[in-house]
Parts: sequence; C-alpha cells; structure tokens
Amino acid sequence: MGKMKAIREAVKAELRVNPLVGDTDITVMNMDGDVTLTGVVTSYPQYLEAAAAARRVAGVRNVHNHLEVVLLPHDYRDDAMLTTEANNTLRANVTVPDSVEAIAHNGNLTLTGPSPPPRSSRTRWTTTQPPPTAARSRSTPTATR
Repeated sequence: MGKMKAIREAVKAELRVNPLVGDTDITVMNMDGDVTLTGVVTSYPQYLEAAAAARRVAGVRNVHNHLEVVLLPHDYRDDAMLTTEANNTLRANVTVPDSVEAIAHNGNLTLTGPSPPPRSSRTRWTTTQPPPTAARSRSTPTATR
C-alpha cells in the first residue's frame, strides 16, 4: 500500500474508533499529508473532533475540514430559542460582563457589548472615553471602533 493510501486509511480508522465521530459518512482525501475531510456530521463537536482525530495520525501535515454540520430535527433551535439559551449561558458565566448580549438572526448568533481595552501600557481608559464596541459572530470575529 502506498504512503498516501496508508495515511488515508489510518485517518478513516481513527475516525471510526473515535466515539465522538463514529462510523459516519466522512470522505477522506490525502495529497502528500494534506488531508481533506468532506461529508456531513450532526453536531459542531463532531465537526471539531473529526479534524482533531485526523491531525493525530502520523504523516498528516494539514487538515482541511470541509465537513458540513446538519443538525438533527430535535437539535434545531429557532432564533428566539437560540437567543434565550445563549443569553442564559452568558449570564451563568461570571467572567462575561453583564453588558454582553446575544442576538440570533437566521440561525447566526452575534454577541454585542463593549470589548476590553487593548492591552497596551500607553492606553488609558477614563469615564469620558468609552471603550470600543465589538460585534462578534460565530464565524468571523470583528471589532469596530
């Protein structure tokens, strides 16, 4: 068996024995240690664990995770439910300021509220100089000033 095929088969085996991933319909492609995962998984933790499992295989240099997360019907949350659950989770975390709020729109969750000041000894924040605000989403963190 060639090295490329051996790596591909080792990644498939690692995915099969991993209890968080299991025997799913994930296609594995390998080109000189660059492994690409394609297919569908039913949760975000499964998506993350599939890539982590592939990285653990000897000979894998890079993992390109092109898996799609498709929730099972009982895991679906509409925007109102998603907003409520996210805000309850934020309130339960003492390290998250009360001014941080979650808003869901079309299944995308956005966190709003002030961001901490930059970690620079030259910058001083006063009560007359408000900190910059941040709009963070699940896919692309951005900050606006």
